[in-house]
Amino acid sequence: MISQKNARLATLAFFLIFVSTIAVLMARQLNLGPTRPSPAFRAFGPEKAPVQIYEYTDFSCPACRHAAGDMDGLLRIYGQSVHFSFKHYPLLNIHPWSLHAAAYADCAGEQGKFREYAALLFENQEKWALAKTEPVEFKQYALSLKLDWPKMTACSGAPETLKRIELDIAEADIKGVNATPTFFINGKRAVGSGQLLEQAAKFDNLPGIRK
Repeated sequence: MISQKNARLATLAFFLIFVSTIAVLMARQLNLGPTRPSPAFRAFGPEKAPVQIYEYTDFSCPACRHAAGDMDGLLRIYGQSVHFSFKHYPLLNIHPWSLHAAAYADCAGEQGKFREYAALLFENQEKWALAKTEPVEFKQYALSLKLDWPKMTACSGAPETLKRIELDIAEADIKGVNATPTFFINGKRAVGSGQLLEQAAKFDNLPGIRK
């Protein structure tokens, strides 16, 4: 009886593992999986815009810095026709300060300066990304934007701040993101600036597009 029960449990466990594995593989293949709304300070443009762009990015990534300029250009050109959601995907194994940068950027966002702080991180990436100790630039950028640094420091280590970033990472993993920047444009994957701009070239043919 015990052996039969164990056999049933083993079979059930195998089945659950099999189903969950297939579900993850299908999510990656079909670009499925949860897409949580970004916090308001990381979302730009009308929620019901005809072009919906989600970007998974890393402040320490040179390709992400380049793509940030391209994304800014698209937002200027297409304005109210694009809704852009910024998602964190720090590559922790190769970029020692990318998680810290993401946390500080979100904390700047809570003080109304996410976009400005993010721009400084990208523009000055080479100064801080490979620092041996925590970069002094994180504080310098905050002070230059007249942000409350003690408040930012407390916020950067707060469980809710880190949890928000962890959920972005988990979401990206479910979608099969393995490089930054990765975009999802109306559900279609684009990796890097080149593929982003290839898809952007088709925006004018979409219904509801206005420049």
